[in-house]
Amino acid sequence: MSNIEEPSRLPPPPSDLVFHNPHHAFGEESFEDQMRGALKGAPWILLSLGIHLLAIWILMQFDFSQPLPSADVAIQASLENEDTEVLEPEEIPPPPEPPKEEIEEQTDDPIVSDDQAEVENTSDVETDSRSPVDAPFEGRGTNDVIGVGGGAGGFGGGKYGRRGGAKGGGRASQKAVELGLEWLKNHQNPEGYWDTDGFQAQCKTNQCDGKGHAMNDVGNTGLALLAFLGAGNTMTTGRYKNVVKNGLKYLQGVQDPDDGCIGAKAGQHFMYGHALATLALIEGYYLSRQPVLKAPAQKALDFISRSRNPYKAWRYAYPPDGDNDVSVTGWMLFALFAAKDAGLNTDDAAIKDGMAYLEEMTDPSNFRTGYHEKGSLSAREPEDMDKWPADQAEAMTAVAVMLRVFNKEEDTPALKGATNLIMAKLPKWDEGKGSIDYYYWYYGSYAMFQIGGKSWDNWSRSMEQTVVSHQRPSGDETGSWDPQVDPWGDNGGRVYATAINTLCLEVYYRYDKIMGAR
Repeated sequence: MSNIEEPSRLPPPPSDLVFHNPHHAFGEESFEDQMRGALKGAPWILLSLGIHLLAIWILMQFDFSQPLPSADVAIQASLENEDTEVLEPEEIPPPPEPPKEEIEEQTDDPIVSDDQAEVENTSDVETDSRSPVDAPFEGRGTNDVIGVGGGAGGFGGGKYGRRGGAKGGGRASQKAVELGLEWLKNHQNPEGYWDTDGFQAQCKTNQCDGKGHAMNDVGNTGLALLAFLGAGNTMTTGRYKNVVKNGLKYLQGVQDPDDGCIGAKAGQHFMYGHALATLALIEGYYLSRQPVLKAPAQKALDFISRSRNPYKAWRYAYPPDGDNDVSVTGWMLFALFAAKDAGLNTDDAAIKDGMAYLEEMTDPSNFRTGYHEKGSLSAREPEDMDKWPADQAEAMTAVAVMLRVFNKEEDTPALKGATNLIMAKLPKWDEGKGSIDYYYWYYGSYAMFQIGGKSWDNWSRSMEQTVVSHQRPSGDETGSWDPQVDPWGDNGGRVYATAINTLCLEVYYRYDKIMGAR
């Protein structure tokens, strides 16, 4: 074999060259053939080069020294370049108005029947089976009301702070309140009022004595309702809710639809009845916010404004005849202070002029407030002067103390001087000597509670011993007080005596202190 190596076989040329060069069959390619092939593939090389140069030029246009935009910006830019509406965030609707605003829009509906009210007003109310006086400082109801208007969040509670618990008023006085309310409940007329001279019709075991005058039915109904409201009962809550509801329904029913006077304008003292009934409507509305009470309460207040003597105060006449006294004026001013606190429309000029009249009736030498003359003694009927001497009580002075407190006076000489007069005549049960005066004890209790300190301690001790120990313990009179020993008992009767003494004993939890004990 030959030692000469055969040249390696070349790959076959492209098919498009085979037909142009006869030497391809032998694996040889001339220079000319190579040049022709290079020129043949040149367009593709140039195209590739151009594409790469274009890509390099485009990349050179970007500034890579700046940070890239965030995704949010990119999305926003994309949205702005399109004809689409950008949706605003959904607005959260405001919370619904509280129930108070809803019910105040409806003010002219009559008070509904007992059965209907049970369905409409108590479906979601839990009623405490205990008597409210068993736990007088628990919850809103038992701390809210005073016997002369207003309530917690009212004259005392919300604005001046609460009295933090009982400072006196033990189980004996609480039990006396419970018995007093039971007697009043048992002797309420089925029509809702308290029949001053006919309450015996409700007696079950024996006939109670102590009739009063029929002209005082409206006033006694207002006074009795204040006692129930003070113990935490309203139209819709409490053990005595039906008692309260029926009583308020009666007052609305006897109100003059035109001028707002509650009860007939008969007798000498119908203005007392109107004032007490107005207070009951105001407190009933304040505690329950029932719409059916707002309109009649406002009408009653409007009547108070119209019955005032121009630039002065009040007494018995309507239209006013220019005569004034501190007793009627005191109840009217209490109603106005209570109404202001309850959010009703009040006559501020009447408050200003009424307070000025009290100062006019106060003797600056001893700070005694007179009945209708400067510094005069308590009013008494002429035939009663021997049995109840006028110098045994400071009722009008106590009225003035209470009103000065409501008017936000504090530590004035008038308050200090009047307190000394009241402390000199503490409650005593000395029958036949003139010291028994339920009206004075009522105002004195609320006035001294506001003054506080040793004055209140001494007064409350004497008042409890006197009032609690003389509540009737047996028979159909159980829980009541005798009216015959009081200078106004013949007028108000046993209903008056029981309602006002129950209010005296509720002072511990019916009314928050305004001034604070000193």
